[in-house]
Amino acid sequence: MLYLYEIKNLHKDLCNFDINPHESIENLHIRSEMHEVCHLLTEQEKIELEKCDYKIIENAEALLHHLQEVYDFSNTNRPIEEWWWHLHKVSRGELTVVAKVKSFSS
Repeated sequence: MLYLYEIKNLHKDLCNFDINPHESIENLHIRSEMHEVCHLLTEQEKIELEKCDYKIIENAEALLHHLQEVYDFSNTNRPIEEWWWHLHKVSRGELTVVAKVKSFSS
């Protein structure tokens, strides 16, 4: 459970629109880090990360609005596997992402 603490903090902070967008963009970097180490995650950590993904999908338009003043999503060079960097496509329905679990209160 090496990453559980970081994933839980990510889930808590993902849709905190009270913080500066520069700080919020860091959450997408953390999600990318978790993507890189996905093969090392325990089953519990994977479930918690899926909850984060569901939260991103549920709030894609609001996140896009909050973050677009500091990041140009339409000009991203991130791979499509890192779909959280393509929120403009997710929010418009151009990129369909399916989360395996639904959001739970935590």
